[in-house]
Amino acid sequence: MERAAPGEDAVTLTYLGVGGWIIERGGDQILTGPLFSNPSIVATGLTPVRSDTVAVDRYMGRYEVSRALAILVGHAHYDHLMDVPRVARRHAPRAVILGSETVKNTLGTWSGVADRVLLVDDIAGTVEEEGEWIGLSPGVRVMPLYSHHAAHFEGYNLYQGALSRPLDGEPRWASEWLDGETYAFLIDFLAPDGGVDFRVYYQDAVCAAPRGLAPESVIRERPVDVAIIVPATFDQVEWHPEGLIQNLEPRSVILGHWENFFRSPDGDTRSVVLTDMRQFQARLDRVHRGESWMPDLWTVFRFPVS
Repeated sequence: MERAAPGEDAVTLTYLGVGGWIIERGGDQILTGPLFSNPSIVATGLTPVRSDTVAVDRYMGRYEVSRALAILVGHAHYDHLMDVPRVARRHAPRAVILGSETVKNTLGTWSGVADRVLLVDDIAGTVEEEGEWIGLSPGVRVMPLYSHHAAHFEGYNLYQGALSRPLDGEPRWASEWLDGETYAFLIDFLAPDGGVDFRVYYQDAVCAAPRGLAPESVIRERPVDVAIIVPATFDQVEWHPEGLIQNLEPRSVILGHWENFFRSPDGDTRSVVLTDMRQFQARLDRVHRGESWMPDLWTVFRFPVS
């Protein structure tokens, strides 16, 4: 999706599926927790699951991410964290991992990357109060935002809980990847004078407002250029996506974590189970006047910086 002219200063977003993105401008590159292993729904429910390192290397290896500054992990369910250790060790060796105490403790002593986790539990923002900006380079900063994981169906949230101690072995079952506290993130690409050139909002789980909203004081200074929001399980909460659109005032919206992630990335792309994508799109269109997309895997967006 070319919104920027060739050679124009641009922010590029590449969709890796589920919650995974590469977000970059020039030499500044950020990843969000990808899933390439994609165990089937039967395997997830009845058998142990683990990261398919061959699949991770195959799909992540398509992209040069060795300079990535950070991997943002909104919560610790298997579909957002299970492939992160392999990505961090093999493909993004310099990246810090931004996440919760449960993210860090799930990675524990077995993963080899828990010491790279930067905890965000005490520095996140709310709609009423600004959080702390994490400067990743002179050109990019990130603010975590307190969020929440909506129920999966009928008010029931799978794999809910927190870990207060590090695991000494890799979780074997999907149910052992507990969500922990959930976060969304603001990502700012900065001008040389410190002003904001481009602002991205990222979430990896649906939440009920006011959780997941950005500080009003921050948005008054600069609305969001691109909001990456999640439609899956939107019907389990009220006022989604309406609350986010009102809060963020985004120019453009991209839907992530919309596809059926129980299928291989090479399979047919279909919407996630139990989500009425037409209804979600209709509700989004009623409140958002800008452009929006539901991208296929590997879609690349280039937005001009202006």
